Amino acid sequence: MKEKTCLALFSGGLDSLLAVHVMMDQGIKVIPVNFDHGFFFGAYETRDGVKKFKSPLPPEIDPVVVDISADFYEMIKHPAHGYGSNMNPCIDCKIMMMRKAKEMLAQFDAGFVITGEVIGQRPMTQNPQAMVNIEKESGLNGYLLRPLCAKCIEPTEPEKLGWVDREKLQDLNGRGRRRQLYMADGYNWEDYVKAPAGGCILTDECYSRKLKNYLIEYPGKKLEYDDMYLMTIGRQFIKDKVRIMVGRMQSENEELAKYKSKGTFFECVSFPGPAVLAMGEISGEMKKFIASIAAGYSHAKNNMEAEVEIDIETAGVRSKIGVKPMDINLLHGFRLDK
Repeated sequence: MKEKTCLALFSGGLDSLLAVHVMMDQGIKVIPVNFDHGFFFGAYETRDGVKKFKSPLPPEIDPVVVDISADFYEMIKHPAHGYGSNMNPCIDCKIMMMRKAKEMLAQFDAGFVITGEVIGQRPMTQNPQAMVNIEKESGLNGYLLRPLCAKCIEPTEPEKLGWVDREKLQDLNGRGRRRQLYMADGYNWEDYVKAPAGGCILTDECYSRKLKNYLIEYPGKKLEYDDMYLMTIGRQFIKDKVRIMVGRMQSENEELAKYKSKGTFFECVSFPGPAVLAMGEISGEMKKFIASIAAGYSHAKNNMEAEVEIDIETAGVRSKIGVKPMDINLLHGFRLDK
């Protein structure tokens, strides 16, 4: 019955775990739904052909992962409500996920949607007015329940209709986590409760700088997961619309090598050094420039000539070039992750 079933917007964090259990404790069937917006790098794995959370979760919680990255990649170019302090379109993100959840209610014979939001916890999306506006724009009017702070806001339709016992809901507010941790102790979740992380990568200043540059340099280009992910790897440069990624450690070199087919791959072969992946239209002069970067970050001394291998995998072309190592101090103006 839909009055005894709800969908939960589920992030995997403590608040969403608690919100799910507050409802389960009332005998409500909760279907956790995680919306993958294309920026949760490394958060998932595939099991039996199905995308699943990689992090361990309590056995009774098995989220449905829904890929909304195509829509999100379009929205992030021009979010109707703008960005937060970086490239985080938090309000539009919430609205999009809630609208998607509303569309899924009939599929799961569910009557309402819940979230782990706590009033006053996040300034952009969890202040009283923003919460009202987001609910209105999502189309969930009255059927969006926030179990952790329900007693701090007006009753929802599920409460008024008696589907949910309001007295068994919570009155959390503000940014503190003491009460959440106390509640988690009652569920014996020591294996699942993690210290607060940095949150969404779109709130990260360094990543946001790279993403903003990408949108400016390639205004008509369709965003793709690989391009978004590659912005997280290595030192990042741009010159004449060519993106250049330089590995900082062996693991990054190996990761860049997996994406050879996305561009042109450079590697110093006469001295130990990093892998370099370049994406864009690369002229002969640009090849020399990038090769000298590969040599500049290698063990070659400044007055030595280094040999760099250039691999264009998609064309089946591999060549070598001798270059003088770049003085890396000259690259400051091209660097995006400074």
